[in-house]
Order: sequence, then structure tokens, then C-alpha cells
Amino acid sequence: MSRRRDLMQLLSESRPTRLDPGESQLDLATLTAYPPQEPAQRAARPAARRRLVLTAGLVPALAVGALAVAVVVHQPAPTPRPEAARSVTPQSAAARQFLLAAADRVAGSEAGSGQYWQINMEVGDVREVGPANGRYDIAVRMGVEDWLATDPDGRSWTFFQRLGGRPISAADLAAWRRDGSPARWGDVSVAPGPRRLRTPEGVDSRQNYFLGSQSVTAAELTALPADPAALQAELSRRHADSQESRTEFLFWSGTSLVLDLPVSPEMRAAAYRMIAGLDGVTSLGAVTDQLGRTGVAIAYARRGDGGVPLQTRLILDPRTGRALAEETWRVGVPDRLVHYRAIVEAGWTDANPPTA
Repeated sequence: MSRRRDLMQLLSESRPTRLDPGESQLDLATLTAYPPQEPAQRAARPAARRRLVLTAGLVPALAVGALAVAVVVHQPAPTPRPEAARSVTPQSAAARQFLLAAADRVAGSEAGSGQYWQINMEVGDVREVGPANGRYDIAVRMGVEDWLATDPDGRSWTFFQRLGGRPISAADLAAWRRDGSPARWGDVSVAPGPRRLRTPEGVDSRQNYFLGSQSVTAAELTALPADPAALQAELSRRHADSQESRTEFLFWSGTSLVLDLPVSPEMRAAAYRMIAGLDGVTSLGAVTDQLGRTGVAIAYARRGDGGVPLQTRLILDPRTGRALAEETWRVGVPDRLVHYRAIVEAGWTDANPPTA
């Protein structure tokens, strides 16, 4: 079973030669690095630890009345998105209580089935732009749509679209306007690009996934125990080959299981319960993700390369237990968004993938 191919190779294969060379420099691999780092630090991150392909899975489709999926309309003119709440006192007890409640909700959801697990996500990387006396942040965004075949002999498909840059906060929007409302910042345009198919022939679905920083097969995912203690023991065994601390590895592995891997509701519930028992996991309370959805942020603080203080925020829907997004923030006064991945919609389908 082949390993997933690096995203830079993916984009190189899928980029038509007529595209603007500057615009093509957008590095989707760095947008999905494990763990996400600030741009200046990513060059030192070993390539083997990158997410190799954006695919598959958030939560199986929940009851229609309970599952609220945001519809995002991308406008050429940039408008800021709400920032996550700041300066909220984190509480470990509140995080544990919320995660256990989310586990109960997810465990009771229907697993569903279909020819494909179809998922749309938006990834964003923050850059500082503008004149020396008026710097501001923009999010360099890309939309990714995956169709993961459930048939081991089937083909999977990936579509991507550069969504353009946009100021992040109201303050960034005001600074952009003072900058003359530029339509381009170097290699980043305000306007979205065309939606493109990764490769005309599709992708072999018999590929590896990343669980934390470890490569696993679909069969290995299915074989993971759906008991939190047993799951933690199995993941701890895998930690021997990882560079992170054991707790960090367990947190990232659990986050992968609840956010973007094709596993059962019982497995997601076990991952939530495992995360709830980890030291250093706190609640930031109510926040708004980068798609404007309200959720509760579960946070884990860590040190990035060079000792930079970072915080990962897993944002969950309190009504359904559904994982909405993952965000990385640099901790400071104020905190500063670095990177995000937001699930737009996900579910099982028997429809055929679009041709373009």
C-alpha cells in the first residue's frame, strides 16, 4: 500500500503551466503541516512530518435537525472573519466536562454509509503585509474538496481552489483600506482562482493516512480500539517513533481522529474521552471560528520551533459534539492567528464526484 504523496507534488502535477508563476508559489503543504508552525519555522520542519494529502473525514452525518452546516459564499472583495475569543481564563475542569459531553453526543450519532466520504474544507495561512508603518494580517486561503472512495479498489478525487487573501480582523480590514485596498499582495491575489481537479485520472484510494505524526493505513484506523484507555495505550505504543512529547502526540492523534479521519462515531467518542484526560488541555469557552460559526474551543499549549509559544484550538459545536475547526495561535498580547483548517461540510454520499 503506497504512502500518500507530498502535497507539493500534488499541486505541481495539477497546476496548469499558464498560471501566474507568482500565484503558484502558494504552498499548500505548509498550510497542513503537522503540527502547524509559523511561516518562518516551517522550512526547518522535516518533510516526512507533513500531512501528505488533505483527505477524509470529520464526523459521520448527524441527525439532520441537529447538524448545522455553514454555507460559505466567497466574495472577491475581502471582508474580515470573526476572531476567536481572547483573554479568556482557560479551565481544565471545564474542558474535561465539555469533552465528555461531546463524546456522549457523538457516540449516539448514526455512522452512515455511501460510495464516498465527501468532505469540503478551507485552510488558511496568515501573512503580515502592508507598508512598514501600517502592517496588517491577511489569511491566504485555499478550498479543498475530497471524495474518498469506500471501495478499496475505487478511485478518490481531490479538487482545490485558491480562494484569495482577505484581512482577518476588523482592524486588519481598516489597515487594508488605509493601504489603498490593494487587490494583490505580492504573490497573493484578493480574487479567487479557478476550481481545479487534482489529476484527471483520480487518486488510488488505497493510501496511508496520518494519525498525529504517524502514517497508518485505513485498515489500521479501523482496527484501533474504541475504548479510551485502550486507545491511549495503543497510541502511546506508537509514540516511540515520534519527536513530540507523549502528551502532545496523544493530543494531536486524538484531534486527527475527531476532525479529519474516516472513523466510526464510537472511535471519535473514545478520542474525545482520551483528550479529556490529558494534562494541559483547557477550555477557552465560546469562540467564533474563521467561517463565522459559534463553538467552544478546547486548547493545548505547546512550544513551536525556536521555543515560540503556540496554542492549538480544537473548536467543537456544543449542540452536536461535531468538530468544526482546528486553529493555531501564537500566544502573546494579543494572541495572533497563524493557521486554520475549517470543515465546511462532510458526509456520506452515493453520488458521483463532479468532473470539474
